[in-house]
Amino acid sequence: MKLVRYNGGRTGVLVAETVHDAEAAVPELHPGASWVPLIERWDQVAPALRALETRGEGGEALDSVTLEAPLPDPGSRIFAMGGNFPMHTAQTVGKLEIKIADSVTSGAKNETPPWGFYVIPGTIVGPEHEVTPPAATQKLDYEAEVGVVLAGERGGGSVELWGYTAWNDFSIRDAAFGLSKVDHGPLTWSLQKNFSTANACGPLMVVDEPIGAEGLRILCHVNGELRQDGNTTAMKYDFDEIVAHIEEYMPLGAGDMILSGTPAGTGMEGGPAGPFLGDGDLCEVEVTAATAGPGESDPRSSGVLRNRVALKVASAAGNNAL
Repeated sequence: MKLVRYNGGRTGVLVAETVHDAEAAVPELHPGASWVPLIERWDQVAPALRALETRGEGGEALDSVTLEAPLPDPGSRIFAMGGNFPMHTAQTVGKLEIKIADSVTSGAKNETPPWGFYVIPGTIVGPEHEVTPPAATQKLDYEAEVGVVLAGERGGGSVELWGYTAWNDFSIRDAAFGLSKVDHGPLTWSLQKNFSTANACGPLMVVDEPIGAEGLRILCHVNGELRQDGNTTAMKYDFDEIVAHIEEYMPLGAGDMILSGTPAGTGMEGGPAGPFLGDGDLCEVEVTAATAGPGESDPRSSGVLRNRVALKVASAAGNNAL
């Protein structure tokens, strides 16, 4: 099943290229409603939503609605992983001006636990939304990821996944190359990860499609050129291990999100002259089944998350350096 947020926070069930208003089947899903109660009662509510998939009439054409970020809740807790794809980390570390501990760059799990940063929900935009980093940003990067939503506790006290969507973690790399001082120390405040429009997700939330042993494929194109092609099976820590580590410090529940980290192929891996994003560039991210072939209809696809970059011109009064 594929869910969307659209037209002012409505919840929709996508059937082929048609969006059916979920409120018709589940009255609690009024515009702006949190999905957390839905996730908590999924076994009871899902049949009513699946019934919408069998309708042959009604609904609105997908290309006639305005899609929004399919967050479970406006205040969702979102934990983003850093250095979770060893190939990306290995190709990056030698290019940086900032010091990264050897334990962080090591591919061995016993060297360091899962680590990362927190994503502020207010920085997240949906598909087709323009990405506008602060003026004077020189090195804007893309990071294709999978964003998974937790289902909360099920049998045996384990935490299961409810759904997933495509994610683009736009990142300011200026400080990494000594061009500015954004945060004091690596990821201390994570402002380079949490500026307005820094995160994009969507267009679809794929639910009831478990991630199998073959993993999910993560694709990123920039202006039609393939930049990233990774698989969640290459994650240093899988989602179960990440959840287990976080839960040593706080309980996680329905609607909480984990971001996978990004595979190799980012601009930063090319050093200061790497293929960073320019004004007008179009980023496209998609999460698919690892076994899906070119052009195949894929029930596990997140759809293509498209965002265009608009770089601001620095004012004569100053820039971001502190």
